[in-house]
Formats: sequence, structure tokens, C-alpha cells
Amino acid sequence: MRILSVALVMVLGCSMISPAQAFLGLGKKKEDRVSIGDSNARTHLETELTIGDLMAFAETVTNKMLASPRLSGWASKPPRLILGSLVNNTDNPNLRVNDMYDRIVEVMFNSNVARIVDASAENFDYIVKSEISSNRQYGEGGKQLVEYVMTFKLFSVEGELQGQWSDRLNLVQNKRKLW
Repeated sequence: MRILSVALVMVLGCSMISPAQAFLGLGKKKEDRVSIGDSNARTHLETELTIGDLMAFAETVTNKMLASPRLSGWASKPPRLILGSLVNNTDNPNLRVNDMYDRIVEVMFNSNVARIVDASAENFDYIVKSEISSNRQYGEGGKQLVEYVMTFKLFSVEGELQGQWSDRLNLVQNKRKLW
């Protein structure tokens, strides 16, 4: 313990700050500090989706579907519903579509509007196919616009389209020279 204390004093002594200052982060430069941000703010440093965006997309489109007049009759007798895999048609192959899919399942399940069954089920009433896509454009001065679209399509067992719901998110980035 004494060796650890001596080592800590030597390290902190070299940096010319007290142990209390080091613990509180007072010896750091202003630009090195980290602060807690508002998790609902969904600020962006890049034109890529954050986990907050992904969850908001999943919730928004799911809730649009659940609020649809087309599904109003489901409350009396919830149908069996297969939620197909979320297809990623964006230019980002690393998009966390599994997290989005899990959020969609959670919102649908907790709504009690439908009974969620596995994709391998042979007895179901409807299937929901979902997709997220993107379109990236570049403008003057390095300005970049990325439009993300998430779409749900509800099909009957016979393959007939029963409804479609979507949401959009546009992210704009102005490239600035750093020197």
C-alpha cells in the first residue's frame, strides 16, 4: 500500500497537481473533460445514426403502426404476428439492426395488440417486413445530407399488403477546415 501511495505521489507530483485535483479532474485541460449529455438530445458529430436514433426509429414506426385505424379491430382478438428480420439497406453494414429489431419486438409485445410468434411458426395471421435505408448526397463546400428511412409493411398470410408505415430522419453535416 505504501509503495502504491509513493508511486501515486510521484506521478501526481510530476504533473504538478494534488491528488484531490487529479481525482476531481481539475488538472486536465478544458478540452479533455467529459460531461454527461442529455440522452434525449440525440446530438450528432457525424452523419451516422446513434443508438438513440435507432431506438427512436424503431419506436416511432412501431407506434405509427399500432395507432393505425387498420389495426383498431385487433384489440378484441389479437392476431398472431411474425416480425420478419429488419433489412439493412443503408450504406453502413455495421448498423445495429438487431438492437432495433429487439426494440420493435418489445414495443409490439408490450402493446398487447398482437401475439408475437417466431418466424418458424406455421400458424400466423400476418407478417411484418421492415427495412431501413439511406440516401447520401454531397453539396457545395463539403455539405453532406443523409436521409434515413425506416419502413414497415404488413402482409396477410396470402401475401396481400395490409398497410405500410414509415419515418424519416435527415442528418446534415457542414465540413469545415480545421486549419
